[in-house]
Amino acid sequence: MVYDEFPHEISFQKSKEIPTGGGGSKKEWVDVISSCEAFVDPLTGSEYYQAQQLENPIEYNVYFPYRDDVANDMRIIWKDQNDKVLVIKSHPIDQGGQGEILCFKCQSGV
Repeated sequence: MVYDEFPHEISFQKSKEIPTGGGGSKKEWVDVISSCEAFVDPLTGSEYYQAQQLENPIEYNVYFPYRDDVANDMRIIWKDQNDKVLVIKSHPIDQGGQGEILCFKCQSGV
């Protein structure tokens, strides 16, 4: 169910080492949370400029309902934007400290 507060759909992926069969392995991203409602908020021009001045490459704030199974070593796939990859650049931020909404600071990635 999509709420007005969270009009976007995202998924969370985690990096896993996958055996190649020849004794080696390769890194792949796999879904750990396949569907989550969210609000992906691009920074305004002035916020983006300030982040660049601080050498902090943040382009998006991603807000979503509180969950304890997300971590900053994951990445976000923005489903509404043709599976755009968002690289997490912060620890989860508890908005208001009430355990209701979390936020990650993110930048575009591959």
